[in-house]
Amino acid sequence: MNTTMASNTTTASTLTTTIDYSLLLVNRVATIRIYQIGYTFTFLLGFPGNIASLITFSRPTLRKVSTGCLFIVLAISDTLYLLMCVIDYLEFGFKVSYQRLSYDDFCRFRTFVMCVSQIASAWILVIVSLDRWIRTRFPFKSGSLCTPKNALLTVGVMLVVDMLFNAPLLTPLFGGFIPGLAIAACGPSFNNLTYFFFYYLQWSIIQIFTTCIIPATIMSILIIDISISTHLRRKAMARQNQAWDLDKSAQRKNMLQRQMFILMFGSVCIFLITSLPVGLYKIVSPRNAAIYVLTDALDILIMWTGFGWSQSLLYAVSFYVHCLSSNLFRKEFMAIMRTVSNRIHPRTEVIEITQRERRTNIATISRKQ
Repeated sequence: MNTTMASNTTTASTLTTTIDYSLLLVNRVATIRIYQIGYTFTFLLGFPGNIASLITFSRPTLRKVSTGCLFIVLAISDTLYLLMCVIDYLEFGFKVSYQRLSYDDFCRFRTFVMCVSQIASAWILVIVSLDRWIRTRFPFKSGSLCTPKNALLTVGVMLVVDMLFNAPLLTPLFGGFIPGLAIAACGPSFNNLTYFFFYYLQWSIIQIFTTCIIPATIMSILIIDISISTHLRRKAMARQNQAWDLDKSAQRKNMLQRQMFILMFGSVCIFLITSLPVGLYKIVSPRNAAIYVLTDALDILIMWTGFGWSQSLLYAVSFYVHCLSSNLFRKEFMAIMRTVSNRIHPRTEVIEITQRERRTNIATISRKQ
């Protein structure tokens, strides 16, 4: 037992020393550029896009549908993740120091919120997919099951489980590791070597499965089943000529549900494109900490930073995917733009009319004199 603990202590010490002195240079040269350029691009896309999504899904047409309510919560979760990325952006991209703060508490807060929002965003998409699946497979029960209230209740339960799952990150087991070094600024404490090695060797795999692999698998299965079910139903309706018997209200409702499916499908696709490669890479990357540092740590650090940036795009591009994929979403967004424009232009016109009247009055008085 003592031999094992001594070995672990030596490995941990070697890991810290090697990272601190050999990789810090890479952090200054390569990863800084990813944070400065890549994350600037992410924020310019993400924050305006998430705000626009939040406002658009708050429209009565969309928020009265359970899927629309779920997308509102998703926009909030994505925004929280991007806000935590701003902390890394300033620390690793522009060398902003947080040492005046309680760095351990700061690391706990930042990592906890980031991990909670990652899991929340992934599983909200799972709930969205499940909502669409219920509407497809059980159309007669969907009216009572797929309500905004039930959707938000499900999200609430998921968030409680999510926060409990990440609760160890708020304890003294976690804190500042190597401040200023990307991907290692925050980490497990050396005071508990059991948790230290569990975090780096097992917890990372658990995180990948909970934030990527399992949600991606569930969403893929649900989408395939929805597609098959929809195709079979359309064939049956075509044979029975039932499509022509729908009144305008039913047609409008079907159109709304179809557009919601398109929004869900686009969001799931961007999740798979941005998250799955990261998850697979982290699973097959070296698991032994000493080998990781002494062999190809320089390349691994750059790869992890690059993959981290590409994954951040998931939380930034939803609005643009929705605009490209859904006519309904574009229509609702343009309605908001017209409303804003109409509120601005009348004021401009009133000012211009007032100025013209004033100039006319001055000219009239001048002629009389």
